[in-house]
Amino acid sequence: MLSRISALLLVSCVPVAAPAQTARQEKTINLPEGVSVELAAISHAGNLVAAICSDRTVRVWFARSGELLRTIADGREVGAVQFSDDERLLAVDYEVVKYEKGALKIFDVDSWKVRYDIADGPPVWSLAFSPDGRHLAGGSGLAAYVWDAATGKLTDISPPFGDSASPVFSPDGKWVATADGDTFVRVHDASTGTLHSATQAGLLEPMTVVFSPDGKTLLAGGVDKTIRVIEAASGKISRTIPKQPGLVSSLDISPDGKHAVVIYRSAERFADINHLALWDLDNGTILADFQKPGITIFGGTFVGDHYLFAAASVNQFTLWSLP
Repeated sequence: MLSRISALLLVSCVPVAAPAQTARQEKTINLPEGVSVELAAISHAGNLVAAICSDRTVRVWFARSGELLRTIADGREVGAVQFSDDERLLAVDYEVVKYEKGALKIFDVDSWKVRYDIADGPPVWSLAFSPDGRHLAGGSGLAAYVWDAATGKLTDISPPFGDSASPVFSPDGKWVATADGDTFVRVHDASTGTLHSATQAGLLEPMTVVFSPDGKTLLAGGVDKTIRVIEAASGKISRTIPKQPGLVSSLDISPDGKHAVVIYRSAERFADINHLALWDLDNGTILADFQKPGITIFGGTFVGDHYLFAAASVNQFTLWSLP
């Protein structure tokens, strides 16, 4: 498990040479003329993929066949989508008043009926379900919240100063971690919102955080292009993974804790997300690297021994696997 990260190489600021691209193109989905994908989420088991589209719809496809399963059209701007781990629920957050209020709907994937409708809440840009589906965390770039999925009760876990991004639950669902703009990585009790630990991660601005499969450590990355390994119980930083050219915008860890997928943004053009790397966490080296001009890379999920992720270009939406 990821506790073995203690065997990582010593801190290094020298970019690690990456091998040739090894990603396989799994499925290409053609979009209607003039429609583009703005954000995508792949279900934990890799069976479904949902995308926020430029025509203010959410489209859901079967990942393996590319068959369109559902189009959710509300007419409002969509900020975030996410599946529950068991693929039974899909959360969609709408923007009601720009940057002020949002509306969260949770759909039953079998019937597409709205199971929960939380009409008055904050708009968010990222969503994460707890493993048991009981809680849902959202980050807006300005604040962070945890909802009780059944009652709609909202708990504010925003930092005292600055913004917050990419909340994520521990594997047991007990804790929720946030990467906060005041340079801290915080861990809260998922049920009560009580602060458990706050680590000044040594990052210029944390943008993403993820728990290891055993819940003992976290990886955090951000604007200074490095990744910190943090002990979840104490908040102590144990290691730094070598710096790369891009800003760290997304992190994921394999189920066995041996590998991490990192998505990098361009430091010169912040909107460009076109570089993905697969790291070996035992020795701190890059096993595979994927870069493709003209596409935007979205996060994905580990399915078996490979990482399934999504990318978008003009009028096309593509699923890839690595390695």
